[in-house]
Amino acid sequence: MQNIILEKIASLFLKAMIIVSFWLLLRGHDEPGGGFIAGIIASTGFILYAIVYGSVAVEKILRWNTRNWMGIGLGIIFIAIIIPIFMGYPPLTGVWMPTPSFLDGFIHIGTPILFDIGVYIAVIGIILSILITIMEVLKWNS
Repeated sequence: MQNIILEKIASLFLKAMIIVSFWLLLRGHDEPGGGFIAGIIASTGFILYAIVYGSVAVEKILRWNTRNWMGIGLGIIFIAIIIPIFMGYPPLTGVWMPTPSFLDGFIHIGTPILFDIGVYIAVIGIILSILITIMEVLKWNS
């Protein structure tokens, strides 16, 4: 049975959760938040979307296999770990690169945000991989 109201709510919920997750990801350095909780928040939007539309619809939105998302996230984490080594610091040391900004001089971009982005992508990949596998095993069709 098709429910148009639930379909519209699921689409809006997904978009809202993605926006909230980006906000949590970017504020995670100075205040509570970060890659893990942002990935969980984004995944909740995808979970409702998968319940309403099915796992195939989620895979179309993601464009890549969820294992690729996990690999990309772990690759970004690995890069964030080894950048300090090449600069003479221990692994996982925060290294910042001042980047010119037209607003207030410089924006300091560093390895902590790179690490958080990797965790964000990996968490989304892991949770959605589990969800899609469960839905396929149960033959969940919406």
